[in-house]
Amino acid sequence: MFKLPFLRWKVRLRKLFFPQKDNNKKPQKKTLNKILRLFLALASLLFISFIYPLESMYQPPQLPQEGEIAKEEIIAPFAFPILKDSEELEKDKKLALSNLSIILKRKKNITDSAFNSVELFFSKLDSLNKNTKSIAQRKEKLTLVFPFLSGEIIRLLADEKSFERLKSNCLQILSKIYKIGVVSDFQNRSFDNLNSILILDGNKEILITTKDKILTLSKAKEERLLSLAWRSFKNDGLYAKTAYEILSNFLAPNLELDLEETNKRKEELLASIPKHKGLVLKGEKIVEKDQKVTRSELEKLSSLASSKVKWSFEDNRWEFVLLILGRMVFVFSIILILVIFLYLFKRDVLFDSSKLLMITILILSGVFLAYLIGFKWQLSEYLVPVALTSLLLTILLGVEVGLIATFTLSILLGMMHNFNFNFTLVSLVAGSVGAYSVKEVSHRYKFYRPMLYVCFVYVVMIFLMESLKFSPTSKVIEYCGYGIFNGFISTVLTMGLLPLFESLFNITTDITLLELSDLNNPLLKRLALVAPGTYHHSIVVGNLAEAAAKDLGANTLLARVSAYYHDIGKMEKPEYFVENQMGFKSKHKKLSPSMSALILESHVKEGAEMAKKAKLPKKIIDIIKEHHGTTVMSYFYNKALEQGASEEVKDEYRYPGPKPRSKEAGILMLADAVEAASRTLEDPKASRIKGVIKKIIMDKLELGELDECDLTLKDLHAIEESFVPILIGVFHPRVDYPQLVEEK
Repeated sequence: MFKLPFLRWKVRLRKLFFPQKDNNKKPQKKTLNKILRLFLALASLLFISFIYPLESMYQPPQLPQEGEIAKEEIIAPFAFPILKDSEELEKDKKLALSNLSIILKRKKNITDSAFNSVELFFSKLDSLNKNTKSIAQRKEKLTLVFPFLSGEIIRLLADEKSFERLKSNCLQILSKIYKIGVVSDFQNRSFDNLNSILILDGNKEILITTKDKILTLSKAKEERLLSLAWRSFKNDGLYAKTAYEILSNFLAPNLELDLEETNKRKEELLASIPKHKGLVLKGEKIVEKDQKVTRSELEKLSSLASSKVKWSFEDNRWEFVLLILGRMVFVFSIILILVIFLYLFKRDVLFDSSKLLMITILILSGVFLAYLIGFKWQLSEYLVPVALTSLLLTILLGVEVGLIATFTLSILLGMMHNFNFNFTLVSLVAGSVGAYSVKEVSHRYKFYRPMLYVCFVYVVMIFLMESLKFSPTSKVIEYCGYGIFNGFISTVLTMGLLPLFESLFNITTDITLLELSDLNNPLLKRLALVAPGTYHHSIVVGNLAEAAAKDLGANTLLARVSAYYHDIGKMEKPEYFVENQMGFKSKHKKLSPSMSALILESHVKEGAEMAKKAKLPKKIIDIIKEHHGTTVMSYFYNKALEQGASEEVKDEYRYPGPKPRSKEAGILMLADAVEAASRTLEDPKASRIKGVIKKIIMDKLELGELDECDLTLKDLHAIEESFVPILIGVFHPRVDYPQLVEEK
């Protein structure tokens, strides 16, 4: 009874006073981890404290409402401008933009090209008519050279001897059209709501007009060109039609939209709009005690709050510094709550730098998205995807981490948004429900449930919050729509980002493990074909490991799936392992003990390499390496001793390790050894099975194979109790059939 604890303390003291060489690197690694954790905390503190404008937090939490009775007199402590509210600024913007002109550039080369084309047309026409005497031949040549002209026009041009009048009128019509200008199209532009047009010729402003006076290409051909041709030839329809057909083929847009210049003038115009509409002087009375607060006075109070940070910086540097320190203390206190929670309930996460980095990235991403949505893009805060952080962290690190991250992010965002704790409450409830809804999601297709839950909670909470604020019905419906969109997009992004975070931070979720537990996996199917004995052994070991992990509160899915893959290295030389020999002679009889030991040892290394090629999770690869620990291959070691080898060769017959470093790895080591040993029993009675299980567990404990995994004596007893019924069920005695008895 006293021997086992003594042995364990002996091992610990040996490690303490006689450390191995590899242990010299551990203090350096611990120091680096501490520095990284300190850096993450400091970076988070500075990022959250300074990404938001200072006035977003340091406004009075409760301004008096319009019509309320002022409890005290308020006097302006400094001069400040009266700021316009968002509605007034929007009206000013619309008014300013109504005076903005669309900038069109005149393309002189297009105009010159059109005139040259008309001149060239009539030159060819003259040349053809002069060189061809027969009217029939003229018609034939004109049809070939100008196929775009109709037969009626061809006959007219073939009979005509002089084209000066036609040419002169065509050039005049073209000049009149291009004097105003032709644009390709006004549709699908950014400035369809603008009507004023400014035409530039180089850098000169040559014409200011309205959109309806500028001709589009279609309008120029269908309306202006035809009417000008009709008037030019004094109701001579045939000549008017001739001019129309000729010019239609050479008319091209000579104006194009100068988008860059238009945008530049728009930005300058919007920048010139004053943000304030008056000035309050220092010492001026803003609100009188025991009087109703008017809308005008409320605007002054709001402007006073907005100007406080700027005034503090200019006139009272110490007060400004205190404001910054105050914000940093708020942020620090929230981060401290997160750290304390992880220290008390999730130390494995707190002291794992990669997991801590992932939590930091997700929380800071949530803060940054809230800044973009709420301050940069001026959208509703109900679009901030707080639930995304909750869902991801719950799946990756557990529901406890998901809940504390939701709490942290919701409080931080509410604090930064002018202490808007309506928004905090909505985010906190939606994120918490989201965390609980994905707690047991084991298939990717089951994400529809958290999507429905999160959308529903957003709608309910937003409806309650906005109804209590007496918001208009249209606004309540709009905000509820934002909540539905938020719940939908948060779940979709979770599904998309989950594989990325699993890969980047080497985290294995239950979803991935469940996919790997499918016995139709190519690796397991190959194992069943190449090494059927090993395959059956792995299935039984999986059942043992799962039962023990369940009793210990360990990861049952990880234990079972790791058991399925722990011996895949045996596929390289299956015939050298007893469970695959199928009654044939053992090949080890022809080999030396050392060679046999090398073959047995190789299945661990080869299994780890095969797992890496198959891109199995790191946790499973680690368990493959650890499932034999540093156990001695006693059969071949004893055989070597019988052949005259000295005891000094013992390390040559030892598995390379490392020893199991997690509960699941320790459970698998015991399940593997127990299952293999139970098969050697000639008469597998319950008492014998119990004896084998107890002996193997005690042997592993005495040899120190379980020193690095957190299994207590109580855990080992629970493992023993969970193994017994399963092995008894596997090896239970069966009734002999009469026919088989007669044959015997």
